[in-house]
Amino acid sequence: MQQDTSRTGSLGSVNSFLASLPEEDWKLLAARLSPVRFKNGDCLAHDTLDGPHVLFPLNLVACLQFTRQRSGLGLVGREGFFGWSAVLDDNSQDEVEATVLMDGGTALAISVEDMRQACLSSATLSLSLLRFLGSYTSQLASMIRARDRGSLKERLCAWLLMLHDRVDSDFLRVTHGGLAAQLGVRRASVTDTLHVLEGEACLRCSRGIICLTDRARLQRNAGVSYETPRIAAKQAIPSTDTASITAAHQVCEADAV
Repeated sequence: MQQDTSRTGSLGSVNSFLASLPEEDWKLLAARLSPVRFKNGDCLAHDTLDGPHVLFPLNLVACLQFTRQRSGLGLVGREGFFGWSAVLDDNSQDEVEATVLMDGGTALAISVEDMRQACLSSATLSLSLLRFLGSYTSQLASMIRARDRGSLKERLCAWLLMLHDRVDSDFLRVTHGGLAAQLGVRRASVTDTLHVLEGEACLRCSRGIICLTDRARLQRNAGVSYETPRIAAKQAIPSTDTASITAAHQVCEADAV
């Protein structure tokens, strides 16, 4: 695929991390990025592709989890990237994997070596990477706090909101069983909590789909478990213009076929 280093209407404008980079930093990466498709349930391990890669999601959402403990640690979507542990030579992160959720989607891939060389060439690119890791650490801390102190209702609302932030629809293709696995709880507990939220008119459930109908009420239920990581992410990475996202998604679908 021929890359558009201007970023106007390009795939890079879909991913908020890439869209927020200074033009010179974007150009360091643009020629080395290539789109890769993933299906629901695929594992974004370091060896998924031909050698270790960093992946910048465009329209996919991945759940990070410990390899031996399937409950989710957090989510990564078009606001960031996955594979930072390989860039940092952090072998302790080999115990963490990311699994693609919902309908799957496309990510832009760059080899770890190319990413390292780009970071060595630009202090601002390295700083952007660290800012994203800081915002992601805030998400992990909020998830740990919610697991220790929050109710399942609070945790479930926060998780649904974080999924909603990373897609372009109010309809989330997730099952009760999938949510239970991601939150590390019983399926029946998720079903009961979703029924409560339906009674509050926060959402509607159908087979394999949850439609969010009152986001504001969900946010009130989630409290700091959602608000803290949302603010951290907003401060770390400016939001991407909606028109750019829509245009670039069309490019994404055409080029990744």
